[in-house]
Amino acid sequence: MDLKRFFVNLLSNCMSALTGVGLTFFLTPYLVETLGKEAYGFYPLSTNFIMYAGILTTALNSMSSRFITISLEKKDLKQVNIYFNSVLFGNFLVSLFFILTGGLFCYFAQNILDIPLNIQLDVKILFAFVFLGLVINVSSSIFSVSAFALNRFDRLALINIVMNVIRLLIIVLLFYFFTPRIYFLGIASFCSAVYFMYANYKLTKRLMPEIAFSIGDFSWVAISTLVGAGVWNSVLALSNVINTQLDLIIANRFFGASDMGVLSLTKMVPMALQMLLGIIVPLFLPELLRAYANNDLIKMKTNLDFSFKAIFIVLLLPIAVFFVFGKEFFQLWLPHENSEQLYLLSVITLVPFIIHGTIETIHHVFVITNKLRIASFWGVFISILSVTTVILLCKYSKLGLYAIPTGALLTGMFSHLTFTPIYAARCLNEDKLYFYLRIAKGLGSFLLLILVAYLWKYLSLIAIDDWVGLILSLSILTVILLTVSSFVLFDKSVLNRLFLQLKGKFNI
Repeated sequence: MDLKRFFVNLLSNCMSALTGVGLTFFLTPYLVETLGKEAYGFYPLSTNFIMYAGILTTALNSMSSRFITISLEKKDLKQVNIYFNSVLFGNFLVSLFFILTGGLFCYFAQNILDIPLNIQLDVKILFAFVFLGLVINVSSSIFSVSAFALNRFDRLALINIVMNVIRLLIIVLLFYFFTPRIYFLGIASFCSAVYFMYANYKLTKRLMPEIAFSIGDFSWVAISTLVGAGVWNSVLALSNVINTQLDLIIANRFFGASDMGVLSLTKMVPMALQMLLGIIVPLFLPELLRAYANNDLIKMKTNLDFSFKAIFIVLLLPIAVFFVFGKEFFQLWLPHENSEQLYLLSVITLVPFIIHGTIETIHHVFVITNKLRIASFWGVFISILSVTTVILLCKYSKLGLYAIPTGALLTGMFSHLTFTPIYAARCLNEDKLYFYLRIAKGLGSFLLLILVAYLWKYLSLIAIDDWVGLILSLSILTVILLTVSSFVLFDKSVLNRLFLQLKGKFNI
């Protein structure tokens, strides 16, 4: 693995993720105070519909990066153009479908969801702008493949940062000059989608000038190949949406708009972590694909192991900090809400991440080896089991709102500890304990981080009475946990290489 390129991509994408998380962090308290948690809850719900739509587009788009990257590796530029243009014009056709279904949903929204009468029109306008942004994103999604194929995720990160700044500026201007409305968030999302399309188009022309936009390169054979390979990714996307994106709808239908608003406030931390994963996990795929394309399985497994360790630091270190200091975070962030309820709901939601995060890139194995069928069937089974469990708990248990994350926790842990590690090992022709050993090491390291974090909290060296105290305390703790993680996870050779590269970079 090219450590220099990896860390450039990692740092730039972390900055990109931080701008997105920061936007949510600073705006949410104001929006809840200004609009009310009932109205605010419809914004994260509206963004969930983008995930629902992604089920359809995944079949065509998910494998385009794989086939284009491999074609580039083989210097087959003709095939690169065929795949690129086939996906581009195929996405235009899919966008027409979303225009129709989005319009129907907006018109009948009050019959589908529990929406308070006083904000029905505002919610409909919100959904309309979100769907328009979705159409733009779907139509232009192929423009992101150039950065992926050439391993230039830092360029995508810069685009994401500018997009988040544009979204923030539009929201601030609209809320400052006009009476606050929930659909202002939809307008901001639509405008940022327009910028994202334009910026990615320019990036494609700059990074891959050999790409020629031509309807003549559209190929139904290429579409068939991509959809045939990607249909199982769509099934996996369906299972992921059912597992993670239906909770607000279920809360809305069983407990009403108010409790849906409460649950939406707990989505901030899990969504921030998902955002980090969505940006960082793909960083490893180009190297893994190249190793697989060259039939170098040893290098592929080495890169896979490195990815587990890197993602552990990115994902599980923040979770350890949150588990120990989460209640204090909610007390400061949303002082007028029930911090204990928000903290407990968040912790239950995050527990499956502990197992999931130790081997997150394991799902790349199914994509790289193109063995998605069985994994997809399992994903559908688990998602149906999860929704069924959640609904039964909502209907017959006394857990109330806690039933939703509890049901997801039970089925998520079951899946992460049974099928996923066993089948991934089989795809790599490894012993079935291959990934279990890595999970065990990850869990042991996570428990060590929890222990260190609790010890730091017990010492109470810094009072946590305000944001300054919390930020200072967590900053020192993060450095401590980062140091512990580095020495526990990485061997001396990797640490020495990293130190030498940093030494040369900064002329130490």
